[in-house]
Amino acid sequence: MSQWTQEELDRINGDEWFHLSAALPDGSTPKTVDIWSVGVGDRIFVRSYNGTAGKWYSLALESGKGRISAGAVTKNVSFVKVDDEEAKKLVDTAYRTKYAHSKWGGAMADDPVRDNTIEVVSAE
Repeated sequence: MSQWTQEELDRINGDEWFHLSAALPDGSTPKTVDIWSVGVGDRIFVRSYNGTAGKWYSLALESGKGRISAGAVTKNVSFVKVDDEEAKKLVDTAYRTKYAHSKWGGAMADDPVRDNTIEVVSAE
């Protein structure tokens, strides 16, 4: 599994918006959504507020592949569903901290949204 460099982590985590394209069955990534992301240590996570009703989320789970761009970093990635409760708690804290300025910051760290946690893993 490829790792993020510290420079990539700093740039991505320093940006408020995360541009994500989940791969379609043919491998193309035609639609990009702008969402929030958080870093925890050397890992990057995203959550879908709408769960499986969010088309990008369903595609990310189905294909497990896509492309991201944030902080002038663009990469092919893999998406991995997170079920580990300890990891989710760390991600909760990261969302509450990074997005404390928004009324939605807390909602991204509460049930049922926290069950929609995906780790974004560099595929390069």
